Amino acid sequence: MKRRRKHYRRRGGIGLSAAVTLCLAGSLLVFARAGGEEFAQDLIGRLAGNGDFIARAVSLELGLLPETAEVYAPRTAAAARSEDADDPLAESTYIPLEEENDAPVLDAADKAATITVNNETSYDVDVAACLASNTTIRAEGDGPQVLIVHTHGSESYTPDASFPYTPTENTRTTDTCYNVVRVGDELQKVLEENGVQAVHIRDIFDSPAYSGSYDRSLAAIEDALAEYPTIKVVIDVHRDSILTDDGTAYKTSCTIDGEEMAQLMFVVGTDEGGLYHPDWQDNLNYVTNLQYQLNRSYPGLMRPVNLRTQRFNQHASPGSMLVEVGSSGNTMPEALAAIRLFGQTLADDLTGA
Repeated sequence: MKRRRKHYRRRGGIGLSAAVTLCLAGSLLVFARAGGEEFAQDLIGRLAGNGDFIARAVSLELGLLPETAEVYAPRTAAAARSEDADDPLAESTYIPLEEENDAPVLDAADKAATITVNNETSYDVDVAACLASNTTIRAEGDGPQVLIVHTHGSESYTPDASFPYTPTENTRTTDTCYNVVRVGDELQKVLEENGVQAVHIRDIFDSPAYSGSYDRSLAAIEDALAEYPTIKVVIDVHRDSILTDDGTAYKTSCTIDGEEMAQLMFVVGTDEGGLYHPDWQDNLNYVTNLQYQLNRSYPGLMRPVNLRTQRFNQHASPGSMLVEVGSSGNTMPEALAAIRLFGQTLADDLTGA
């Protein structure tokens, strides 16, 4: 598998080291306070257009070199506006992910260096311990092994020539040819082509009423688990939304074997919000081990694991996960390309291939 390293594109100006960047910013602040405010503002404006300067500033904040950071590619979408304020997944924060070293990985501590967890809880997370747990789930016996569901099934993508639909407000549609239900169809197809039977609930739980969508999807999950006791993994497929105040939608993008595709992100729920979820650590262990495999096979495909205070119905079954497939700025082909790689990796993991 080819491994491509993302780089910031320089749009002119000079390259600045992180130290020089910091010193320059501090000098401008002192100069402005000493009476040179007009000149300082003009220079700051010029630096704002210098991609390398911005990249270095970001690297100082995040502790990453620009040469190893995945970057957003903007796409303006007139229909994209702020997500519903009640949506606990709206406006997720993107954190760049360093590409993995090609050297062999020998132990959990080495593996942990390739995993980033964006921890939004007060719980301490030991990534090495998660990986050392070697949490695995195997497809066994006859019957469905995976359940695919969409709590926010109307979430859709930026239209393009191959998927030219008309989205409703907030980049949503109930047409399952153009929303995340279509992504779930693709995931089911890949799993079954690789020997893993899957059940796909194609219902739209967030329309016409967005409120209560998690309650409705939980009821459907519990019914499916009762009907198919062989199910071992439950996947809630979403797409993220990353918007600016002026309505610009950003996409999470990576290039693998020359093909541009959406990035994916695991969202892991906990009990910190007060809801019953005693086994969330097991889910985190499982997802972390799966993320490691994906990082090894497809560097850049995965955004950092996002650990949250909400539980996202993940108490319903061990092996539950929420997967964000791109953002509203991505196109459907980019989302489908990414979910195929995820499906192949998950199938291999479940079958021990």
